[in-house]
Formats: sequence, structure tokens, C-alpha cells
Amino acid sequence: MSTPTCPCCSQTLLRHISAKGIYWFCPACYQEMPTLVTEVLARRNRELVTLKV
Repeated sequence: MSTPTCPCCSQTLLRHISAKGIYWFCPACYQEMPTLVTEVLARRNRELVTLKV
């Protein structure tokens, strides 16, 4: 499995966990990078809620 890299600077990302969920963090850019899986699931959940209303 390859280590994820920052799309901005190509540095290795660090995996972090907080109250808002799991995300990747770039120590060089000092920026949070959301995980793709988390974003896809959140979008899918929003769509399901919209369909039920």
C-alpha cells in the first residue's frame, strides 16, 4: 500500500483523528486534507436524506 502524498507539495501525509472524523494532515503545508472515502460517504448520506424528505 502506498503512502498518500499532499496534492499541493507532494510531502507524505499524516493520518489524524479528531472529533470531526478521520483526515490526512500535511506537515509541510500545515493543512488538513479530507479522506476521499469520508467525503463520498458524507455526500451519499446527504443525498439519501434529501430523497427521504
